[in-house]
Amino acid sequence: MCARYPLRVLLAIMARQPQTDDHENEGTLSLPSGDDVPFRVVQPNDAPALQRFLERCSDRTIYLRFFGSLNEFSEEKSQYFAHVDGVDHFAFVAIDPADQDEIIAIVRYDREPGEEQAEYAAIVEDSWQGYGIGIDLTRRLVDVACGNGVRYFYAMVMGKNKRMLELLRHLDLPEQEHHQEGVKHVEVELAPQTNNAN
Repeated sequence: MCARYPLRVLLAIMARQPQTDDHENEGTLSLPSGDDVPFRVVQPNDAPALQRFLERCSDRTIYLRFFGSLNEFSEEKSQYFAHVDGVDHFAFVAIDPADQDEIIAIVRYDREPGEEQAEYAAIVEDSWQGYGIGIDLTRRLVDVACGNGVRYFYAMVMGKNKRMLELLRHLDLPEQEHHQEGVKHVEVELAPQTNNAN
């Protein structure tokens, strides 16, 4: 969920038609806890729910995700996160099973058009952390990304963000880590090259 893209990028995303398959891109996550959590592709009308979602996240969760405090999640940012084009910008949201109007997690990738590398980010509401929502949604996100020609995810992760580091490692995909001033740059290869013996 990178917010560095300017307004012109948001407008370009809004102008493109999402190229998604509703059958594959929505459903229910059956968690080990026994909870069934609905998920789907983020939608433009999710902007207010995304604002409420981030307001419910703890200061620590916000700090680990955004590398600082988040006093206000602006309308422009919420609109950006709520719009995807299905190719270069894509996001899944998990919905609170007790309240269909509330989002409890989001995983997302963003890339420049034509690039093989995309920035990955995820955030899960505190009360739902540890249930496996992030890894389940991320695996689905990887499938979508591969189908759109993305070969690598990269993420900037604070060293103390153990949950995110564990999530990326549990993908069981080749990865590389580079450290700089307490921040890890993690790159995950989504479609590793295989040598086929004849």
